[in-house]
Amino acid sequence: MRQTTKKTWANIILSILFMLPLYWAAATSLKGKGEIYQVPPTLVPHIPSLENYVKIFTLENGIYLRYFMNSVMITICSILCTAVVSIAAGYGLSKLKLRGGKIMLACILAAIMIPFQTLLTPLYTIMAKLGLLNTRASLVLIYTTFHTPFCIYMMKNAFDTIPDGLLESAKLDGAGNLRIFLRICLPLTWSSVATIAVYSAYTTWNDYLIALVFANSNTIKTFNVGLTNLAIGYYGTDWGVLTAGSLMGMLPIMLMFLFLQKYFIRGMMSGALK
Repeated sequence: MRQTTKKTWANIILSILFMLPLYWAAATSLKGKGEIYQVPPTLVPHIPSLENYVKIFTLENGIYLRYFMNSVMITICSILCTAVVSIAAGYGLSKLKLRGGKIMLACILAAIMIPFQTLLTPLYTIMAKLGLLNTRASLVLIYTTFHTPFCIYMMKNAFDTIPDGLLESAKLDGAGNLRIFLRICLPLTWSSVATIAVYSAYTTWNDYLIALVFANSNTIKTFNVGLTNLAIGYYGTDWGVLTAGSLMGMLPIMLMFLFLQKYFIRGMMSGALK
């Protein structure tokens, strides 16, 4: 009983410690400029104000919203492209017994180990020659490229959990590979599909470096890059706008994870562990 109580208190203390930065950002976003720079700092805003959030919607004719929508479009396209490639490749490597499949899987696993920072220069050259710099297509292609190795591995392991006998029974009933894939395999791996969707969304939405290098135009800048450029200026940092924008940027991923939490955890257990 005592041990359980100690664990409970330890979890409560850890939760409070992890929530402190989030609370400080929320409190700062509700403060005016004068109170933000007040010494000693205030833990609770004296006069809470939504001024910083209003700035996000109104500053420079709503440019923050344009950046936000750019991030939404790029993230959705990256999720769809990653899911299509990963599901098809994972199914092929798991159930179609492709010639050289083990070599392909080894190459995919090797690709996971390559830091993406080392590929920025050659990727920039390739995108420049293809005329894709400063386009949303370049960001979608790059994000999909870096996400698919891990996601293919996840989906292969998920398809591996489906008994071959089940597929053989379907073939005896006259079902082809496409029907088996759509009617049997895909519904049994929805949790893993949700996992790669959350993973792809999280890494795409939170990316800063790739978006900074490949999207310099104001028309396609993502929310993270645009927020940093506008809130951190030559004459100082607008901490109120920066914290308010950061909290707004957290909401889509937090909501997505809350809705897909049970599928995400189940997919991590079934797809990552074999």
